[in-house]
Amino acid sequence: MSGRLSGKARARALYLFTKAHLLEFFREPGVVFWAFGFPLLLSWALGLAFLSPKPLGTELVVSQADSAAVRQVVTDPSVRLRVLSEEAAMRALRRGEVAGRIATGPDGIRLEVDTASQDGVMARLLVERTLAGAANRVKVEAPVASAGNYADFLFPGMLALGLMNGCLWGIGFGLMDLRLRKLLRLFAATPLSRVDILLSVVLARMVILPLESGLLWGFGMVVFGVHLHGNVFLFVLAAASGAVAFSGIGVLAASRVGHNQAAYGIMNALTIPMTIVSGIFFSWTRFPSWLHPVVEWLPLTVLADLLRSISSEGAGLAHALPRVLVLLAWGLLAGSVGLRLFRWR
Repeated sequence: MSGRLSGKARARALYLFTKAHLLEFFREPGVVFWAFGFPLLLSWALGLAFLSPKPLGTELVVSQADSAAVRQVVTDPSVRLRVLSEEAAMRALRRGEVAGRIATGPDGIRLEVDTASQDGVMARLLVERTLAGAANRVKVEAPVASAGNYADFLFPGMLALGLMNGCLWGIGFGLMDLRLRKLLRLFAATPLSRVDILLSVVLARMVILPLESGLLWGFGMVVFGVHLHGNVFLFVLAAASGAVAFSGIGVLAASRVGHNQAAYGIMNALTIPMTIVSGIFFSWTRFPSWLHPVVEWLPLTVLADLLRSISSEGAGLAHALPRVLVLLAWGLLAGSVGLRLFRWR
């Protein structure tokens, strides 16, 4: 049995062990990124959404037919006009992207705003200020459509987020874990088809996802009064197309990973940025316009917007079908590439 170390030897051993742990930490790029890089990226993304300078004023919807007449009398630059079709205008009003709608009428200007909301009051004050002393009069009316409460916005996004996490972690990370535990190559040695082996993982997750999603949506309905205004079968179709998209991405993510740190890094790199920028907890339109062309077509953004349009706006098949096809394309393309690249060892 060795004796106790002297004070000098103990300090030397403590230094060497500490140095070894530090070298182990800094030699793992994934660990370094999540410790230093990710907090900076997260702060930058949230800063873009909430801390970037926003123009003061209000934004109102106007039709193409009324736009010229309204612009002649409403000259205040703080009143921004967005020319939209009737369908697009209703969508913008229901999503709370604009404060209200403005049009010309026989008695002057007709303004549709919710005067019980801060945005509505601001819009009314700015329009009345720019018309002060003019012959035009402002007639304020209740809006035909207005944004629902936050629960109506949140729960479709949470449902989309649950589908993404369920597929990417349940399928993608599940396959990674099987490879790391050397089980994939054992399964591949059985008479069962390799495609069937992968399909079994996907099908197992497809059994669990409806239970998770149904529980979440039921909770929202009972506790927060969330309503489904659109067709329930179309809503289920949208959710299923999202599951297809993220299942394919999960197979692609798992196709080559052979290290535990890499597995966690890839999963976090896929899920966390989309969770931030795809408009789950707040509208993705808060981000600068130069980010919109990228964010708009991310699968989580497409799915969350699609579920909201059906549940809150009652969107029909004509509106939903193009987005369903986008999600299916994500899944089929990513899944096909993943199967081609998939490594069993």
